[in-house]
Amino acid sequence: MPRLVLVVLILASVLPARGGATERTGPVVLELFTSQGCSACPPADALLGLLGRREGIIALAFHVPYWDHMGWRDPFALPVSAQRQRAYARSLKQRSIYTPQMVVQGAAETIGHDHAAVERLIAAAPRIGTIGVSVLNRTPPVLALRIPALEEPLIEAQLWVAAYLAHQVVHVANGENAGHTLQHAFVVRWASPVARLDAAPVELNLTVPEAERADGIAVLLHGPRQGPLLAAGRVALR
Repeated sequence: MPRLVLVVLILASVLPARGGATERTGPVVLELFTSQGCSACPPADALLGLLGRREGIIALAFHVPYWDHMGWRDPFALPVSAQRQRAYARSLKQRSIYTPQMVVQGAAETIGHDHAAVERLIAAAPRIGTIGVSVLNRTPPVLALRIPALEEPLIEAQLWVAAYLAHQVVHVANGENAGHTLQHAFVVRWASPVARLDAAPVELNLTVPEAERADGIAVLLHGPRQGPLLAAGRVALR
């Protein structure tokens, strides 16, 4: 996928809260940091694919490039994946990054193939708001977003967009997974922060030309410095 070429952000309106209520029934977001060059990652990839089919879960696989020197270059690896993982390490006060790592709701992490540990984090995940996402145009993709009223005041909240492929199959010729055919789900092919917000609820339109070949788009609203998620949503493009 090409790197960011154009993002158009149009602030449509700051909406009044409906009856003063907040919307706190949002999804649970699972982010797997993985690599085709890591022999421990395929079980985590499979787990993400399984969990991502559940109602109320947004699953994203961020392939990192720091395994690429070990004999196999992951075709899905993105520099932004490692950058995002390092930002989580700072937020979660970790000294290092690793694969496979599963980050849940931007607030907690565990080994990506530990099914029981991931289930515990899902059960304990803090509730977040639901970002309403609809498609206004498909070529290029133009989204209409509605970010709800939130309990926490927004201070430099960061809005991310991630475009992903629903399913990919790759035969690995070299490296730790040499000779294996790997199944991948929810593979991020482009991701970037696109705006900072200081107020909600709000409606806005967003043009994402990088997502033209994607199967879906996830929208993630973080606290400052990529802190825990405040709200999230997604939409299928195909």
